[in-house]
Amino acid sequence: MRASVRALTMVLAAAACAVVPAAASQAATPARIMPLGASITWGTSSTDGNGYREALRRHLADDAGVALDMVGSQRSGTAADNDNEGHPGYRVDQVAAGADAWIAAARPDVVLLNVGTNDMLQSYDLPNAPARLSALVDQILRAAPTATVVVSTLVPNPDAAVEARVRAYNGQIPGIVQAKAAAGKKVRLADFHANLTLADIGPDRIHPTDGGYAKLADVWFSALQPVLGAGRPWPLFKTDFGAAAPPLTWTDTVQAARNVTGYCCGLTAMESGRRAEVAHGGTYALMYSGTDTSAAGSYSYNRVFDVHLPLTAGTTLTYWIYPQSVNGTFVALDLALTDGRSLRDSGAVDQSGVRAHPQFQGEGRRLVVNQWNLVQVSLAGLAGGTVDQIRIGYDQPGATGTFRGYVDDIQIVNAPQP
Repeated sequence: MRASVRALTMVLAAAACAVVPAAASQAATPARIMPLGASITWGTSSTDGNGYREALRRHLADDAGVALDMVGSQRSGTAADNDNEGHPGYRVDQVAAGADAWIAAARPDVVLLNVGTNDMLQSYDLPNAPARLSALVDQILRAAPTATVVVSTLVPNPDAAVEARVRAYNGQIPGIVQAKAAAGKKVRLADFHANLTLADIGPDRIHPTDGGYAKLADVWFSALQPVLGAGRPWPLFKTDFGAAAPPLTWTDTVQAARNVTGYCCGLTAMESGRRAEVAHGGTYALMYSGTDTSAAGSYSYNRVFDVHLPLTAGTTLTYWIYPQSVNGTFVALDLALTDGRSLRDSGAVDQSGVRAHPQFQGEGRRLVVNQWNLVQVSLAGLAGGTVDQIRIGYDQPGATGTFRGYVDDIQIVNAPQP
């Protein structure tokens, strides 16, 4: 997360509790959320046409328990609630021309504003683009005085000339948001550009891939915690590996390994995949297995989920682990951050004071073989960082032999905000 975004946290905190009417966060009165913008809001180039919207809805409704209704005059994508105000090809001025009527009809509690990409692509009135965006935010707030406007930066663009325009435009947005928030307006920032890479942009060189859209959903979701999450835990990530859970990004995919081969049957590396064999609560869990071939020190770290989760001082990781052998207790979830840091090397400890590193989890002898063990880790020491990948690691300095076990019910949760 960039410094400009972190700086906004203190400025915006005072407004965090009063951004939407209290009733909007109650199950009986759904929060009316308007995705507003151009083709990225519409969902162009996403496989299902939903863009970020359905993933965001699932985060809010299924993970955080927020009652919501997506609103807008447009319909796109396969989602049951596919209302939006995405208008492919629209510039800031064109969105502004329709905004009053759209907002009057939809009566949103929250507006998710992503606009300006087409201005950059067309090189349209670039010197005044930030001012036009600022005026659009004010226009939205006049039309919906009780609403909160969450303004995003633009995604990266692989064309160098367009990217230079994007960066210049994006560079003005934190100041616009900060000034309005300081004046008591309910405006917040979602930094798309800082949280996506060019690998998240599709072959048309404009719109995100499905994975990129999923990251946008994560960014919106994190930005909405102070808006819709006051007084409730806010799960940045949650999976029980069931049918409705986010699918594994990688199966049996080694990031780094030494002296670890497969469990049996001609396998050559550590396994990590979804299985219906042993589960903590539902039907499925993440199985891990392998063979340690050297008592001089062995490890394997496998990639599991590609995520984008900004951490705060109140973020906690929890999961359940079922080791099937003593070697299998030298296993832990690891988090790889975008800035190069990792959970395993952070010094963070679990609820028993044992370091959240696979080696120390095993050496601590806290994990009991053939039963489910709860692991809880405060991520306060990694606050300000962003989780890029969730991994599972085996790390054993002094033994050989096979290892196997299961991990289930993973959650990364921010503490409730007052």
